[in-house]
Amino acid sequence: MKIKWIQLVMLAGISSSFAWAKTSEKVLFSFNQKDGSTVDAGVVADQQGNLYGTTFDGGPSGMGNVFELSRTKAGGWKETVLHNFNGSDGAGPVSGLIFDGAGNVYGTAEVGGKGKCTNTGLGCGVVFELSPGKNGWEFTTVYSFVPGKTKGVIPTGGLVIDKAGNLYGTTWAPGLVGGPLRARTRAPSANTYWGCDKPGCGGTVYRLALTKGGWKETDLYAFRGDSDGAASVASLIFDSAGNLYGTTNYGGTTGCTSGYGCGVVFELTPGETTWKESVLHRFTGGSDGAYPMASVLLDATGNLYSTASTGGNGNDCKMLYSTGCGVVFELGYANRKWYEQVLYAFQGGADGASPFATVIMDSQGNIYGTTFTAGDPNHPSGVVFKLVPSGGDWTEKVLHTFTYGNGDGQSPAAPLIFGPGGYLYGTTVGGGAYTLYGTVFSVTP
Repeated sequence: MKIKWIQLVMLAGISSSFAWAKTSEKVLFSFNQKDGSTVDAGVVADQQGNLYGTTFDGGPSGMGNVFELSRTKAGGWKETVLHNFNGSDGAGPVSGLIFDGAGNVYGTAEVGGKGKCTNTGLGCGVVFELSPGKNGWEFTTVYSFVPGKTKGVIPTGGLVIDKAGNLYGTTWAPGLVGGPLRARTRAPSANTYWGCDKPGCGGTVYRLALTKGGWKETDLYAFRGDSDGAASVASLIFDSAGNLYGTTNYGGTTGCTSGYGCGVVFELTPGETTWKESVLHRFTGGSDGAYPMASVLLDATGNLYSTASTGGNGNDCKMLYSTGCGVVFELGYANRKWYEQVLYAFQGGADGASPFATVIMDSQGNIYGTTFTAGDPNHPSGVVFKLVPSGGDWTEKVLHTFTYGNGDGQSPAAPLIFGPGGYLYGTTVGGGAYTLYGTVFSVTP
């Protein structure tokens, strides 16, 4: 089955005063479709420095895989496919993986599994586990999202794990009977269920707990699809008190020309029987940003950092339902309320445009991230950037500009990690030695 990925932004003829940085990027692996294709998710590293990730499609069934990259004696990187999805066990993973304390790997596939709820005839998504064994990795479907059985379906976001080994995640769409008829594309779009006044119209936050009878799913919060947010496509994070933080791609207000709101940042606080949501920020689609697709980063003082894929300076970056090229923002708490500060608004030129992924921070407080497009004015394919704080302001430095057809990758959509050797590691949706299928790369920070 041939699956196409959609590039949301096509820019041409852009001029900018930003100087291009000398590249420090190295492609570790280029996918060729047979071994995977379209790398929407980032990578994680184990204690030995091996890298693990997922591809959205490619492989024998064209439905994606889970892969490992390990060092070779010659100094290169070798791919080992740990699992190829076939639809019945999941399809189209777009989120990253996590490890538990025993070395097991967990992830989500946004479609596939039991039942049928998409116009491809596939199921509504799964949570899966890979366990290391004497004869290789053993794959298990932990949970299948079935319309009518769960309040949410399509688990586009990744997972987070608590100290007890429980898994937490989000679903993008409501688990109404019949389910959403959604094409498999790399980014969600509005559907007719949003704007209704029933819990679950905007997806859910769920927990999976391992019991004697297997994994049990509990819906912790069902988004109404209005002021509280709708359609989370990102992973969650915990703070030290056990509260969860995340973003939704839509909902919040009636702003933005989509008519479904511009997205929110939210907090969920655990209670005895239910979890309570607090909206920390509702995006307006103006200078504060719009349509966040990323999880949030929590620093040691309790401030939150992330990106919004559009909004900002108001330039026309040809984004869906909005203007502006995206922002990096901070949420801080003072005087009993949360406030947003835009740290950087992308101009849509050589500095980048459309940040889809969250950011990471080093010990000096510098911020690192990626943009999905802009950079090269002739073939905008995204950048790796660094934001440096100075006197209350932030200065951007482009660490690498991706160039279509140059073999270095195209359009990074996933967050970076600090990995082996002190390098930054990331992925691109397309590009590479085989032009179309994506890469895993490293960059000197």
